[in-house]
Amino acid sequence: MKSINIALLSAMPEEIGSTIDNLENVSLKEYGDLKIYHGKLNRKVSNYNSVYITLAWSGWGKVSAARAITRILAGINKIDLIIFTGVAGAANKSLNQWDIVIANEVIQHDMDARPIFEKYVLPPLKKAKLKSDDLFKNWIFNSLTRSVRNGYLARFGNIKKGLIATGDSFISDERVIKRIKNEIPNLEAFEMEGGAVAQVAEQEGVPWVIVRVISDKADSNSEMDFDQFLKDYVLSSWELLNCIFKDIPKISNN
Repeated sequence: MKSINIALLSAMPEEIGSTIDNLENVSLKEYGDLKIYHGKLNRKVSNYNSVYITLAWSGWGKVSAARAITRILAGINKIDLIIFTGVAGAANKSLNQWDIVIANEVIQHDMDARPIFEKYVLPPLKKAKLKSDDLFKNWIFNSLTRSVRNGYLARFGNIKKGLIATGDSFISDERVIKRIKNEIPNLEAFEMEGGAVAQVAEQEGVPWVIVRVISDKADSNSEMDFDQFLKDYVLSSWELLNCIFKDIPKISNN
């Protein structure tokens, strides 16, 4: 196989960690305060001669995330896959810090175009939930599960697939959590960017996957838990990505 170009996006640099240090021939483009890096993974992987990574940290929120992924997709490098990674608050109280949730689907919990559309429905796509790409989602789940079984990712917890909700709020109010969970059953995690990236990807026809690591319980202790977790997570975020990149599946256009 020739090559694959992966867009790797997060909200904060801590969520990508030392990824740039594991790329060679790195170039940088700046668009105002947004920096987009492009380089080649500095080792071989199965199925590809070369793996190219285009990465950025967008800043918090849906607008920032949509801006960043749109800039990446409009660049000269054709993107084969989008991975958004980072931390999230637990909506499912059985989840603990360091557990990993890979999105089966995402929903924007603050989208409400009623009465023209039902609550949560995205008008351009005429649906509320966006489903991630099965091939890549299962690859990441299986790669991480295998890595844990082989003794890697010791700091991380359980790995599961599930529904993730995106909105422009850092959620720590139990009343808000209860309301959203009553309206959106089987919700696993809250975050602020993934749903926007998924919407852009769907409209542009590019496969996407959202990978989130639980940082807090989305409760009154969230701010303290989040701040401390982020300091620890920056040391482990590349370990997670490194395990994902070990065996990237073959796609048809390569």
